[in-house]
Amino acid sequence: MVSKKDELIISILQDRARTPISEIAKKIGLSENGVRYRIEKLEKQGYIKNYTVLLDPKKFGKSTFAIFNLEMEPKRTKDSIEKLMQIDEFIKIYQTTGQYSIKALGLFKDEEELTTFINNHLLYEIPIRNYSVEIITKSIKDSIYHI
Repeated sequence: MVSKKDELIISILQDRARTPISEIAKKIGLSENGVRYRIEKLEKQGYIKNYTVLLDPKKFGKSTFAIFNLEMEPKRTKDSIEKLMQIDEFIKIYQTTGQYSIKALGLFKDEEELTTFINNHLLYEIPIRNYSVEIITKSIKDSIYHI
């Protein structure tokens, strides 16, 4: 568990990761060294995993967002997952329960590029028993975990 001060630091960094240490220190009533120490501790303990830039895929020509439900050949799942991880179009891959053991989220320029990817890459290179693909038509909520 983290303290209330640590939660405040995390909350400030989530809103703006580039907030200066001096500003964080003033907001929560700690010294700059105290804030640095707490941030380093939170990083080492894995509460803070990374500082990153969030990009808008549409600005880079990727306007088709698809969810792939993949039923893998059971004896080849491990090898298949390794191959899936090498596919640049997939930005997230999850192993799940149920008929479809893999859910993958992919970004594509358009539906034509998606269709070409399915027929010439995915089904050609990976042993998939069954699959379905859903295209996201509207994002209702797309957020990251906040405390």
